[in-house]
Amino acid sequence: MATQRDGDPIEAMISPHLSRRVQSAVASAAKESVALDSGQSEPDLSEPPRAPERSDPKPAILRPPKVIEVEGRLEVRPIGTAQGFKELHALHKRTWDMLNVHQKRVTMILWPLAFHFGLYHVKPGQEKKRPPLVAAFWARCLADAPLTLGHLYPPQLFKGLYSEDVWEFGGMVVDPTFQGKGLMRALSDTAKLFLFSRRPKLIITNPVEPLYEIYKQLGLKTVGKGPVKYPYVDNANVWLMYGDFDELAKPYFM
Repeated sequence: MATQRDGDPIEAMISPHLSRRVQSAVASAAKESVALDSGQSEPDLSEPPRAPERSDPKPAILRPPKVIEVEGRLEVRPIGTAQGFKELHALHKRTWDMLNVHQKRVTMILWPLAFHFGLYHVKPGQEKKRPPLVAAFWARCLADAPLTLGHLYPPQLFKGLYSEDVWEFGGMVVDPTFQGKGLMRALSDTAKLFLFSRRPKLIITNPVEPLYEIYKQLGLKTVGKGPVKYPYVDNANVWLMYGDFDELAKPYFM
C-alpha cells in the first residue's frame, strides 16, 4: 500500500493517472464539500461573484471650538455726529438713572465744546453694522469751554497757567449691562493717551462718588476731604481732583 504523502490529504487521494485539469476540478469540489459540512452557506453560482463595494470614507467630525462664545473687540471712535450724541445721551441716562443722577440741560449744551470718545463693541460677523456704544468719556480745554468747576479749586493751583494749559476730562460712563472684560482698562488707557497727546500742564476732573476710586487709580490727587455738590447735575456729589501732567506722564515718557 502506498503511503500518504505530506501535503493536502484531499490531493493525496486523487489518482495520479488523472489529468491535471481533472485533478484540479476534483480537488475544488472536495474543498467546497468540506466547507458545506462545516456549516458555511452554499455559494450562489447563478451570478458571477462581485467584487466587494468600496464604501465612501466617513467625513471627519467637526469638533466645536473650545471657546464657545467670542466676545468680539472694543474699538475707540470719536463721537461727533447727531446720532452719536443721541446714543451717548441714552447711555448716560441708562447709567446715571441707576445712581439716581439726572443731568441738567446745560451739561448737554456743553457737549459739542468737548472731544467725546466712545468705546464700541464690535461683534464677530457684524463688522458692517453700527456697533453699540458701551462706554465713553470727554475732554475739553478750558479755553474752549470755560464753564467748569474751576472756581471751586484753590486759586493757587492755576497760578502761572493759561486757560489752554488746563484740560478737564470726565463723563466716563459705562454700560451696566455690558458683560465683556477689559472695558474699564481700555477706557482709562484711551483717556490717558488722548490727554497725554495734548500735553496739558494741569488736568482737572470731577468724578461722581461711585467713580472716585477709578479716577484715583489714574494717579490724580484730591482737593479737600470730601465731595461737593455738583451744580450742573441733580442728586450728585463730586470729588474735585487734579493731576500735574509732568508727574502723571513720568511712567510713560522716559
